[in-house]
Amino acid sequence: MGNLVISSIKKKFHNHHGDLSQNPSFQLYPIDLTIQEGEFFGILGPSGCGKTTFLKCIAGLIFPDSGDVLLGKKNLTYVPPEKRQFSMVFQQPLLFPHLRVIDNVAFGLKMQGINKKVRLNKAKEMLQAVGLSGYELRHPSELSGGQQQRVSLARAIIMNPKVLFLDEPFSALDPDLREEMRELVKQLHQTYKVTVLMVTHDREEAFQLADRLAIMDEGKVLQVGTPKICYEEPENIKIAQFLGSKNMIEGEVLKSKFIGKYFETSFEYDDFNSNKGWLIIRPELFKRTESETEDQDIQNFKGRIKEVSYRSGFVHYKVNVKGQSLYVIEPNQSDLPEVNEQVTLQLNMKKVHFIPQNEE
Repeated sequence: MGNLVISSIKKKFHNHHGDLSQNPSFQLYPIDLTIQEGEFFGILGPSGCGKTTFLKCIAGLIFPDSGDVLLGKKNLTYVPPEKRQFSMVFQQPLLFPHLRVIDNVAFGLKMQGINKKVRLNKAKEMLQAVGLSGYELRHPSELSGGQQQRVSLARAIIMNPKVLFLDEPFSALDPDLREEMRELVKQLHQTYKVTVLMVTHDREEAFQLADRLAIMDEGKVLQVGTPKICYEEPENIKIAQFLGSKNMIEGEVLKSKFIGKYFETSFEYDDFNSNKGWLIIRPELFKRTESETEDQDIQNFKGRIKEVSYRSGFVHYKVNVKGQSLYVIEPNQSDLPEVNEQVTLQLNMKKVHFIPQNEE
């Protein structure tokens, strides 16, 4: 079947007067992306960043102004959506209310002229795969929101799609159901080896499910990589902010030192296209310690605790170090630290990330 290759896809939406000079409307800037066959790929970004528009261009629901959508060697750019052999699951289940669950799942096969017995047997198997055995004869109105979304997934996967699109599929569900559905989708992906392209604004969802991510903002793809790379090595400050970086300290690197407004530390940085930028320190990199170390990669910071909170086995606290607030997260191993307590924090400077200003 081959990889899904998006080549320089571009789309501009005119305002209702058709005059872009008066009111620059939204546009999708040229995007190049290759999604491997069988990969679970996430498109992550804030609301309004263009991720659903991008998805619709790939799915054929809207045609791009320029660029190509290729599946293997086949160019699908202007092929109608119903001929692309793609399936889609939206935020709303969009089931036929008058059809029983089993007929909803089998509907696509019916449209392909598949024998009734064969399609109903396949639908039964799919309902078992999504945990809905015994629900075959119910109508959608008799199901919960989570169950309806399971039917949508079964209906999509039964078609053996070349690509399965998920557009914010679980955002309408409550947190417990959302978690349950993520686990189900992960399991279905492993079982059916289908190529999945998921759009979401939920960082946790993207990190839990995706093999790789494209992070979008304002119609552009800012970074493509594994969740680990995107989180630990964001390529610009917008990505760091969107992924919830807590310690983004503006300053510059001079003579093996990082100097911020309140914060100074030894720091080696060897790319001097720009020595101004942001030091990104992940909160989990700090370690509280009783004694200072002589290791040259480890920096010691003394400060006073300003806030403490306990969340699901982890302690989150804010420490004031010479006027700079630093956010720290650590597993709770003993008594909680107290507000106003003096602490020494250790930080391995080799794990700290610097974003130069010219890559903002």
